[in-house]
Amino acid sequence: MKFFRPWILFVFISLCRTAYASPQQAPPDPNPSPPPSATAAPAGAMTVYVSDFDLDVVHRESPPKPATRTSPPSRTRSASRSPSGVPRTTPSVPASGSATQTPDSSGTSTEDSPADQANALVNAVSENIIRALTQAGYNARRLPSSAVLPEQGVRIRGVFAEADEQNRARRLLVGGEPVGPNLILYVGVNSLARPEQPLYALADPPAPDPRHGPVITVTSYAPAERFEVSRDPGEEELKKVAAKIAADFTALVNASRLFLTQ
Repeated sequence: MKFFRPWILFVFISLCRTAYASPQQAPPDPNPSPPPSATAAPAGAMTVYVSDFDLDVVHRESPPKPATRTSPPSRTRSASRSPSGVPRTTPSVPASGSATQTPDSSGTSTEDSPADQANALVNAVSENIIRALTQAGYNARRLPSSAVLPEQGVRIRGVFAEADEQNRARRLLVGGEPVGPNLILYVGVNSLARPEQPLYALADPPAPDPRHGPVITVTSYAPAERFEVSRDPGEEELKKVAAKIAADFTALVNASRLFLTQ
């Protein structure tokens, strides 16, 4: 019996070598899976909430309205340009039974108030980002500033800013005194399942200036990007920025999915 033991050991070692052969010797997969796309949402993508970006608004008293007179209804429609650059068409005929306001021959301005301009800018940016995320395959939803934060999902948030004379970032003050031709968009991402970390903080000291919003400092607690757009961005410009945000968000999800989903 002792004579056969070395042969038994040799057979056992040979079987082990065959069972634990190097993976390089395995036959190639005839149907390899394609690498994940850098722009499309991964399978089982989470819900993405888009918060309205922060800004400040100058509150002024409404200017006196020009004299009105009753005139026959008109079917014409007048187009005006919003701060986002998206043309909007508004009917020149009010509801039935009300007076029609006619243009003032003295040249009285009928442009939107700073609050209207701010709402148009915020709406345009939020809607373009949601559209880009939806096209990428995400379940994107808008989250107004007054809404309660959900407990699950991922949030994209941001702030409108501009650089002052000392090249400091200030939160945009719509209706204030513009400094340069461009606006700055700081965009951040955070997981709603984790404790909230601020995207930016007010400078200390705040350096108040009635012409501009407060000085801000972007923090390093959450992933953030910086975009520069014209002061009156057009629709195509906002589409490009939103597409870049969606693509970069997908790259972030693919790189740190565990961080974003827990």
